[in-house]
Amino acid sequence: MGIIKPEETMLSLGTSGVIFSVSDGFTANPAVALHSFGHAIPTTWHTMSVMLSAASCVDWVTKLAQFSNVEAALLAAENRHHDSKVIFLPYLSGERTPHNDANAKGVFWGMTHETTPADLVQAVLEGVTFALLDGLDAVRSAQSISESIDVIGGGAKSTYWLQLLADVFAVPMDYREGGEVGPALGAARLAAIGVRGNSALSEVCIKPKLIKRYMPNSDKAARYAEKRERFQGLYQRLKGF
Repeated sequence: MGIIKPEETMLSLGTSGVIFSVSDGFTANPAVALHSFGHAIPTTWHTMSVMLSAASCVDWVTKLAQFSNVEAALLAAENRHHDSKVIFLPYLSGERTPHNDANAKGVFWGMTHETTPADLVQAVLEGVTFALLDGLDAVRSAQSISESIDVIGGGAKSTYWLQLLADVFAVPMDYREGGEVGPALGAARLAAIGVRGNSALSEVCIKPKLIKRYMPNSDKAARYAEKRERFQGLYQRLKGF
């Protein structure tokens, strides 16, 4: 990220999924397991939504469905010629935001004889994305977010997933130069500020160049909103089972 501004929002799509949103004061909602911390940048705060399994779910289903690698699995999902009704709850390690439920479990629901390996991959992508949107709603319960979201982390290398995120969130997703190594770049910048002092903020914290903005598709957003309702209902029906 560049110079930190209130409401600026970022999604880190790595092994776990983190939504990070900056504020100019302390905000909190512990009821939905929202993290609230002082920012590394002085006089600034941030809220953080954390889901425990994100891209790790994609690695898992790649092996489960016996694809040669993640890229092949994602390509199979993208090239499907039908919509899948399968729903996936991505709670392979329990869940933090917003459920704070260590006993939550991963679930495939809606499979039939016609379900294909590509359908399972698509369900995992959708399930992780729905869960990330639950986390974004947790952030929104405490503060405003930016009009677009910067996406970083290894999962951000998938243009298919970035468009899915835009469609489900109904928010533009921005992929910036160096996005796949975003956390490491941020750590290096903080180290530079630590050595050179806060006077280097404006020189070090420059927002990376925008590579592409992924705009939401309104028709797909409406279909995904309906499926997300079933996703949320499935968790509530199975909770404690």
